[in-house]
Amino acid sequence: ARSMGCTIKLIGTAARQSRFGERDGALSVYVSPKLVPNNHVLAQATGAGNAVVVDSANLGSTSFGGPGAGRYPTANSVVADVLRVANDTCPVVPFPPNHSNDAIDIDNDYVSPFYIRIPFRDGLGIVRSVGDLAMSQNVSIHSILQQPITDRMAADTVVTTEACKLSQAQALCALIEKEDYALGSPVLMPLISEY
Repeated sequence: ARSMGCTIKLIGTAARQSRFGERDGALSVYVSPKLVPNNHVLAQATGAGNAVVVDSANLGSTSFGGPGAGRYPTANSVVADVLRVANDTCPVVPFPPNHSNDAIDIDNDYVSPFYIRIPFRDGLGIVRSVGDLAMSQNVSIHSILQQPITDRMAADTVVTTEACKLSQAQALCALIEKEDYALGSPVLMPLISEY
C-alpha cells in the first residue's frame, strides 16, 4: 500500500448500482478493508476519528468528520442508550419491517476496482498467465506492480483491476491460486474508486 501512495482503512460502503447509468439499481452494502490513496479524505481519519464521504448527483462529493470512538464518545453513547432505556423512550421494534412496495433490492456483488496481491514462485509466463486468467473472467487489468525479486522461491506481485464485480475478482483469485506458481491465496481488497 505504501509503495502505491496509499493506506489501508476499514470502510463501510453503501452504494446504489447502476442499471441505466443513473445509480438506479440494487443497493450494495458492505464493510471491507480498502486501499485508500493518501490524498483522499478517508485516509486522513486517524485514531478515534471517523470520516464519511457522500457522493450524490446534485452535490458531488461531500465529506464529514469527527470523533467516532475512544473513551469520551463511547461513554457518551453508552450513557445516552442507558437513559433511553431508563426513560422508556426506546422503540419497541428498533428496525420496523418495511411494508412499502418501494423496497430497494440488496445486491452485495458490488462493483469496484480491486487490489490483488499474488504470492508466487518465480518462473516464465506468470504475467501472461495472470492476464489470460483475468481475461477469462472479463476482468480488465489496470496495472501490475512488482518490486525487484530478491527471492525467486517466494515473491509477491500486485495487480490492480478496473472496476468489476466482486464475484469476478473472487473467481480470478480462485483460478490464480490453482496455478503451479501460486504460493497461496491471493489477497483481494477493493480500492477507493478515485484511484
